[in-house]
Amino acid sequence: MSREELDPAVNLADEFKKRGYFDEAKNGILAGPIQESSTTTLEQFIKDRVTSVVAEMVNEDESLIFKNRGSTTALIEGQLLKDGYEKLNTESIQIDVLLRRVLEDPDLKAEIKAKLKGDLEANKLQQRSQ
Repeated sequence: MSREELDPAVNLADEFKKRGYFDEAKNGILAGPIQESSTTTLEQFIKDRVTSVVAEMVNEDESLIFKNRGSTTALIEGQLLKDGYEKLNTESIQIDVLLRRVLEDPDLKAEIKAKLKGDLEANKLQQRSQ
């Protein structure tokens, strides 16, 4: 038995991605403001913070500019991922708290559930017709 046959959620997740719902949700989250009163999007905030972190790293060790691109990228990624993206935080914005708030939004959850239910019903109808 395949993994999909054992767990229908795998099929549902695959369909969710294939239909572009995952990218749609991700893009919506990234395009949203970081705070109610802000015009800065989450995507722009992250880009700005990554730029700042990389600039700090280069200021501390200028040899990073001349190192192998792959190893430099790995080093930068390691610094960004360390401690739950702590380096992306500012005094007023904690990235993990912000992301948790966005992902736990009842409207987002309801939208995802509605799309999943619709896909589940469509899959059931398709299976019945076969």
